[in-house]
Amino acid sequence: MRKAPLILLLINFIFSTGKYGDAFLGLGTSARNIGLGQAVVADLGNASGFNVCPAAITGLNKKTFYLLLINQYSLAEYFSGGVVLPLKRNQFIGINTSGLIIDNIQIRPDLSSIGSLESRRDSIRSLMDNGFETFDDLEFSATITFAKMYKNNFKMGLDFIPYQLPVGINIRLIRKKLYDLEASGIGFDVGGILSFELSEFFSYEWLGRFSIGASVNHAFGTHLIWNSDRKEIIPMQIVKGIAYNQPIEKFRSQLSILVQKNNLFPDELQYGFELTTFNRLFIRIGNRAGTNQGGLGFLVNIGKIPIQLDYSFANHDLGNAHRLGFQLEL
Repeated sequence: MRKAPLILLLINFIFSTGKYGDAFLGLGTSARNIGLGQAVVADLGNASGFNVCPAAITGLNKKTFYLLLINQYSLAEYFSGGVVLPLKRNQFIGINTSGLIIDNIQIRPDLSSIGSLESRRDSIRSLMDNGFETFDDLEFSATITFAKMYKNNFKMGLDFIPYQLPVGINIRLIRKKLYDLEASGIGFDVGGILSFELSEFFSYEWLGRFSIGASVNHAFGTHLIWNSDRKEIIPMQIVKGIAYNQPIEKFRSQLSILVQKNNLFPDELQYGFELTTFNRLFIRIGNRAGTNQGGLGFLVNIGKIPIQLDYSFANHDLGNAHRLGFQLEL
């Protein structure tokens, strides 16, 4: 009997954010980022933002750990976790592992080639008695990020305007296993962010920080080599966007606005809004691929360790997807 794992067509539909080999990475690296529509290419000081722009991990003052857990429509388990370490001379290193696990996928045999109805009936009875053969879909990535923060001034008339210019690079290993097929590949991302205070340009001290970010992800294409000698190329992505952080000092709060575009999806605009209140409560809404997203975050202290707990959701025809994550600094 010819084996036809038709369920894979459904899985591909559910999890692909585009018809590309890195679709599982599109599930995100933190609940916060997902709640913001993952529009974080210009989001400076974001430990888990490396997946969109490797320069985003700069600006952190302490060791930062983060973890994301997703149960996607009760069909798959996804995780992403990592750490960012500030080094000397405004240098940073980040390490992340992410993985998607879909287990117990049934292999449905094709019975159409069996001639007689009696033989088909006997085959169906045998399958019902003995159960279907199953296999797993495993997709995994390991990423190391190197970034450096440059600080300088540029001249504007008689004034010198200070700015920050972090740059970063990702080196990513991707591994896949589907039934008896395996693939692996190595990809590279390069990105940077230009950030400055608008109050330095205009005579309004209440103005906040404006950032412009751009990243070339899967530079030159990431090649996945399968053990079947099939080659798959993850195409290069160019992501660019802006972020604006407006302090609301009277309430010890801040409003952040984030927008970005991806050349692979020219008709889509990703955006997110985050309201930080009293430096404790975070309210987020966003949109990605036409899907409304949002979430909440809470900052609590356990002893002297600040821990940020995050929740996000996204609506979908298959049902709402809920994500949980946390981040802590040491």
